[in-house]
Parts: sequence; structure tokens; C-alpha cells
Amino acid sequence: MPGFYDTTIVSPKNYFLFTPLLPSTTVGTLEPQALVESIRKIVKSCDGAFLCGEAIEIDPARKLVHCVGIDGKPFDLEYDLLVVAVGAEVNTFGIKGVKEYTNQLKTVSDARSIRKRIIKNCEIACLPTIRDDERKRLLHFVVVGGGPTGVEFAAELYDFIHEDLVKVIAPPIFSHMAVSLIQNADHILNTYDLKISNYTENLFRREGIQVITNAE
Repeated sequence: MPGFYDTTIVSPKNYFLFTPLLPSTTVGTLEPQALVESIRKIVKSCDGAFLCGEAIEIDPARKLVHCVGIDGKPFDLEYDLLVVAVGAEVNTFGIKGVKEYTNQLKTVSDARSIRKRIIKNCEIACLPTIRDDERKRLLHFVVVGGGPTGVEFAAELYDFIHEDLVKVIAPPIFSHMAVSLIQNADHILNTYDLKISNYTENLFRREGIQVITNAE
């Protein structure tokens, strides 16, 4: 009920992001605007307030939250009821080199970076100075993780290559393009029914997406 609570939301981002559709944004199937919703618009419906910043410390004895705005200046907020919703980070499972050498897919910026990387690799591969072995490396896209996001991205990437890039990349160069999906379990989509996993693996292999399971 509007006005029943005096609500304030503090967040460094002024929008919500629907992450399951990020793979589609990466290859241009969806525009980023389709995945975001303004926090201010939602908060306005309950007469609340939004402050763009970060909560850095909680003082439960005084019922205060110490914050820093995006301008770098500190401020405090009093509360009667506090809800902490810190979100989530990409789980690297302790694998060395993930943060340094891979592109992750958690934000709109990540999706844009991946798209730029794909296009850049294709442009470099088209240059006459590139050897075939290097061209093959540049055009081999590896997706690590056979969960819903990894499978969705691998499928979107394959469609992007075979529906869009095929129209603009010369056949001798296009022939080097490949997509591989790596999973550490014995099958992909291992949180779903085994029939779904088997169907997806067979479909990927028929279309030319290499599926590697039991990888370490």
C-alpha cells in the first residue's frame, strides 16, 4: 500500500537486470534495454526513495547504515527494518585463470564485451597476415559451463555464426569457425531431467557444437 512504509533503496545501479536473457543480448538477438527495469520507476509506485550508492557498514546497535554515494561522499540512513540483498557473483569454483583469461556473463557490460571480442576476433582472422593455425584459434569459441546459461549462450552463438556471420565472412575463413561447450559433469544441464540433457547434447552434436563432458 503506497505510503504505508517509508522505504529507501540504496544500490550502485539504478536498474534491475534480467540475467537469464543476457546470452541473447550478447549476439544482438535482444537489445540491452529489453533486460533492464528502472528501480526508480518501481520505487515510485510505493512512494519510496532511491539513492545511488553503496552500503559499506551496518551499525545494528544504533540502527544505522553507513553508505557512500556515487559522488564518493558518505551518508547515514536510519532504519527500523533492514533488508540486505547483496546479489551474487560469478562462481569460478576456484579454477585458476578464470578471472584473468575469460569473459564472464553477469552484466550488460559483460555481454557487450563478449560481442566486441567476437567481432574483433573475426576481423583479425580476415587479415591476410594471419596464419591458418592462428585463424583457427581466433575463431574457436569455447563456452565453459554446461548449465542453463552456458547452453543458452552456446546455442545463441552458434545461431549468430550460422545466420549472421556466414553472410559476411568469406567461406575459406568461415570454415575455421567452431563452438565448443565444456562441462565438468558427465552431462550438460545436469540439474534437469536426463532426457532434456541427452536431447540437447545430441542436438548440439548434430549441428556441429562440440560437447566435452567430464572436463577438469
